[in-house]
Amino acid sequence: MSKAGKHTISISPSIGKYSGHVLLPDADKEIYLNPVERTLFCLFLAHPEGIFADNLLLHWQELQSLYERESLYDDPVLRDAALESLCAESKRVFYVNISRIKKKFVAALGARKARGYYIKRYPNGLYRTLATLSPPTPLSLHPPQSLCSLRSKRTPSGYKASLSGR
Repeated sequence: MSKAGKHTISISPSIGKYSGHVLLPDADKEIYLNPVERTLFCLFLAHPEGIFADNLLLHWQELQSLYERESLYDDPVLRDAALESLCAESKRVFYVNISRIKKKFVAALGARKARGYYIKRYPNGLYRTLATLSPPTPLSLHPPQSLCSLRSKRTPSGYKASLSGR
């Protein structure tokens, strides 16, 4: 069996509480990712072949779409500023977020089990995760949604979670 097949892990499309928690049914855990981390993680879930850090700008439209759903910002200028820092030439914000995602998975699962979930740089320079989305189940309490199609919006009365209809 190939190493990739051995470490492939499913992540449920039913996200607990719609507040940035990623449900890991294989490990019976939930991990909170902030909107930028979640956007980045969703981008890599959508690209199992991997992405070079220098090619993030080639995925600008996809990042915008994901971050629009994940972000608490209603202002497109603020959203774009956050994405510009993520895609900046120095890649500092990119590396920090990759590191934070890894740290959260390792803290929840331990170093060995977390390897199949977090985004990792491979010797060829590609960044990728071995995690995959599990198919929606008919028993789900929520309509079939991809992991990355939920959004949280800030309202005057606090945070409100809703399904993205876009």
